[in-house]
Amino acid sequence: MKIPFSWLKEHVALTATPMQIADDLVRLGHEVEAVEMPRAAVVGVRVGLIASKQPHPDADKLSLLKVDVGDAEALDIVCGASNMDEGDKIPVATLGTVLPNGLKIKKGKIRGETSCGMCCSETELGLAEDSAGLLILPADAPVGAEVGDYLELEEAVFDLSITPNRGDCMNVRGIARDLAADAGLPLNDLDLHAVALDASLADAVVTVSAEQDCPVYMARRIQGITVADSPAWMQAKLIQAGQRPVNGVVDVLNTIMLDLGQPMHAFDADTLSGSITVSSAQGGEPFSALDGRELTLNAGDLLVSDNASVIALAGIMGSEPTGVRETTTNIVLESAFFRPARISETRRVYAMVSEASMRFERGVDPAMVAVAMQRATNMIIDLFGGSASAVTVCGDAGNVNADASGASRKVNASVSRIETRLGIEIPVAVDDVLVRMGFALQRNGDALTVSVPSFRHDVSIPEDISEEYARVIGFDKIPELLPPLATTAPARQDRSVHDAVGAGFLQVINYAFISASEQRLFVPQDDLDIALENPISDAMSVMRRSVWPGLLNTARYNMNRQQSGVSLVEQGRVYLKNQKAENSHDEINVIAWLMSGDVEQDDWFGNARQADFFDLKGAVNAWLTLRGLTGRFIADDSMQGLQAGQSAKILVGRAEAGRIGRVDGDIASSLDIDTPVFVAEINLDALTTGKQAKFVPLPEFPGVERDLVFLFERTVSSEAILNAVKSAAGKMLTDARIFDRYDGKGVPDGFVSLGIRFALQDGKRTLTQEDSDTASQAIIAAMDKRFGAMLRA
Repeated sequence: MKIPFSWLKEHVALTATPMQIADDLVRLGHEVEAVEMPRAAVVGVRVGLIASKQPHPDADKLSLLKVDVGDAEALDIVCGASNMDEGDKIPVATLGTVLPNGLKIKKGKIRGETSCGMCCSETELGLAEDSAGLLILPADAPVGAEVGDYLELEEAVFDLSITPNRGDCMNVRGIARDLAADAGLPLNDLDLHAVALDASLADAVVTVSAEQDCPVYMARRIQGITVADSPAWMQAKLIQAGQRPVNGVVDVLNTIMLDLGQPMHAFDADTLSGSITVSSAQGGEPFSALDGRELTLNAGDLLVSDNASVIALAGIMGSEPTGVRETTTNIVLESAFFRPARISETRRVYAMVSEASMRFERGVDPAMVAVAMQRATNMIIDLFGGSASAVTVCGDAGNVNADASGASRKVNASVSRIETRLGIEIPVAVDDVLVRMGFALQRNGDALTVSVPSFRHDVSIPEDISEEYARVIGFDKIPELLPPLATTAPARQDRSVHDAVGAGFLQVINYAFISASEQRLFVPQDDLDIALENPISDAMSVMRRSVWPGLLNTARYNMNRQQSGVSLVEQGRVYLKNQKAENSHDEINVIAWLMSGDVEQDDWFGNARQADFFDLKGAVNAWLTLRGLTGRFIADDSMQGLQAGQSAKILVGRAEAGRIGRVDGDIASSLDIDTPVFVAEINLDALTTGKQAKFVPLPEFPGVERDLVFLFERTVSSEAILNAVKSAAGKMLTDARIFDRYDGKGVPDGFVSLGIRFALQDGKRTLTQEDSDTASQAIIAAMDKRFGAMLRA
């Protein structure tokens, strides 16, 4: 939100500089994105009078000007524009001036002629995106004056990012209220005068059936207006505030919205049929929005309708057929308070963001509904003529933020508790600042009772009062000391993700919300999904049951930005409904990995290599080893989303702790990833405590290695073979692995030849040939008994 400094000064007589004001806003909890200085951006640009104009001798489209800027001698300037003549007054950037586009004006020659300045257009002054020629100034512009001063450009424009809880500050008066209270300055009273009513006009007929979502609604007719452009001062305000002028009536309502924070809407009265009704949609109603969209509304949407059709999606946008145009002569003005949650829900469903919806969903001041109606009526009549009916009022603004008894909301707090929370003593003088901000405070010893103003929807608990005191005192005044803490047992540090990062993976953190379609990539359809009742968007509608979709999106984002390979790890929780307890859910702590693309780059000693299944398997195995755990990888082709033949479940002990595999090619392609993607996931809650590493003396006696080659059926897994070898070889076995695989000539169909290498060693003696033969015979017998494997010569 952009606020011109001069607009703030209409509400409070600020004397500090713009940069000091920016510092005050930050201290009060408002984010200042930037402070623009339109007037400072054109310092050195002066009003010049064209004393003479001659054609350039060597260029048909250039002119030689002598321009009087109030100095002793006129400036010689070469100019390429054609819309000026002798006697015109124009902006002239003198030597040394730096224009808003970064151009520094220097003395130079253009086609052999000296030029000592530059005549400027609106574009070069930063006042417009394009222009047809020089900016011709009025004849009464004083020669030599600074153009920024003459055009009354803004001294400063504050670009603010208002936090979602401070809807009261999404307007000039709300920000001015905070600054006035902080500086001890009075907040100017609003200039309101009574509306002259035309008794001959019929009042607007309004019925509100959705009182919960629309507790206050006001409407009035204004007839006989002549819609024209809004005055220049109003258009300048809107432009500086980042708004686009539309027409006189709309500009008035936008000005009031920015000034007071109350959105309003005007309907062309001649397009309406019968009375106005505010109600909840039944579902299926058509709606033609002002932005050109054709919608079919859902049951529960809050609507404003006439007897024929929906004329507005309440608090969000009006309909195109009932909008105010240049030909409009009669209007119905609307000013209302709509329940923030309802506006937020509807706006998200249709992805329809408007300036009005942003304010309504944060909560507007119900007391401002009538004030805005009165001000808008007077401004429209003063600028565009017409006469007004009485206001039709439905509901009571005083009840919106009141308690059950009708009194303003109160928060009870403890002064000592607030001081303990903030770590500082709260002077009684600070209460005066909160009073100037609209609160009413009563201290009774340590007890503090605070009456909350109607515009502060975000204050409801004692912690909110603590925050208000902190804002006023200044967060920078809170000491950088930890309060006394009770002694607690040291918490065990979870190094799960740290160990993965230490192995070369990059830690990422993704949202725990994903889309329903992403959920189905790796999890079958069942009744265990946890769907959000009010999702931010369809892409974040369910709680994740796998971390992999988030990792895939992160991988795609990086690989689309010229990253040849990614190795990612994320530790977080997955969520699913508890099948045993109704209205309950389970949260499972998991760690997940992803590898894709290059793991080795092209170099002089070798070519690039892409990640494969065994790269990730080795990383997961090493991670388990650091915990004193041993993982077994059992092939499983039934895992959803993983490619058959390259997927396995991970067993730790007898428990299934995770899964690993290559992402199905169709899934990777749908995400525009054209390299194989490998993922793994381990349930941290399912892991047992690993064996603590113990020192074992290095063996003094040599070991032996033997190779055996067997013929196995293809269906036998390598995991089962190695487990059988380890069981048969005895305690002297130190290593066993498959070192060769052959299925070519000489091997029957359905079989494969595997070479098994095993190592034996005893720390107390040198092994004999008999030891080696005994182990070999045991392994041969085990392979025959377990798998029917034949020993090959």
